[in-house]
Amino acid sequence: MKKVLYYIFIFPLVCIKNGLDPNWWASYIGEKTGTYEKSRNSKLANWSRSLTGWKWWAWQIGGGLLGVIVFEFLLNLIGLSMLPWRW
Repeated sequence: MKKVLYYIFIFPLVCIKNGLDPNWWASYIGEKTGTYEKSRNSKLANWSRSLTGWKWWAWQIGGGLLGVIVFEFLLNLIGLSMLPWRW
């Protein structure tokens, strides 16, 4: 009886929720195409997972800082900024 009620009432709602959720679609497409598996097994990912101590901190801070600088530069090209003192 519970299974019948589940398929009648809950299952359609779950399908609607999944159909409207962009994160569900991203996971679905990433797993189906094998993109996630390729990125999990990449040399860069394996190297960064093996970092410990100060090397891990340097990688996190350096990579994040580099990403922010590049993103800010690209935003400045279109007349925007993510820094509050540049408005």
